[in-house]
Amino acid sequence: MSWQQRFRQALDQRRAADGWRQRRIVDEQTTRTLHSGGRCYHHFSSNDYLGLTRHPAVIAAWQQGAALTGAGAGASGHVTGYHRQHADLEAQLADWLGYERALLFISGFAANQAVIHLLGEKNDRILADKLSHASLLDAASHSPAQLRRFSHNAPESLAARLASPCEGETLVVTEGIFSMDGDSAPLAALAQQTRQAGGWLLVDDAHGIGVVGEQGRGSCWQQGVRPELQVITFGKAFGVSGAALLCDADTAD
Repeated sequence: MSWQQRFRQALDQRRAADGWRQRRIVDEQTTRTLHSGGRCYHHFSSNDYLGLTRHPAVIAAWQQGAALTGAGAGASGHVTGYHRQHADLEAQLADWLGYERALLFISGFAANQAVIHLLGEKNDRILADKLSHASLLDAASHSPAQLRRFSHNAPESLAARLASPCEGETLVVTEGIFSMDGDSAPLAALAQQTRQAGGWLLVDDAHGIGVVGEQGRGSCWQQGVRPELQVITFGKAFGVSGAALLCDADTAD
């Protein structure tokens, strides 16, 4: 079977199983409406919660930044692509959320993949909420650490997992606000149990940052929790793109 025959067979199987998805061209969209295929729809599919993608101040800042530094960094951050503006943003984020350091990433997916993959070693374990985002579970499944899931938003299920012995370290993973269901994690209870067991807590607050907590500081701030690792993204409420990891100095280095 040739490559093309394999592709056609796979596509036929997808269509037969009603699993065929196609991208739709969006001609124009606002926070509330979307124009596609000559029709106008009410828009409930956007992550641009605050409408900042079209805010005049955000657009003006983007234009000013491009005029000042160009349209791209020009290189990897470890070569010559780490600009003063990146360092300033990291410092502001760390101060805003009460951490020693912030590290910028190109996306939340990239941040979760890098952090989880680099932290886990063979004798460690990752305990993840069953409904955690695919970027978290995918990274955990490729980590040398052992992945175990606990019931969704169930501290008692996490406690049972934590009670099992582990030779290495424990990383507990959850979201602040879950992307598919929209419910919030009981972060205070999860953090307490994790620390009592000597583990670390990672909270992906992609859907909480900017919209909950004092001045939009997110789910962790709102619940009075400071996890060892917090991932925030800029592609939702902030209306742009990118992500950051908040952590201590040694972890960042």
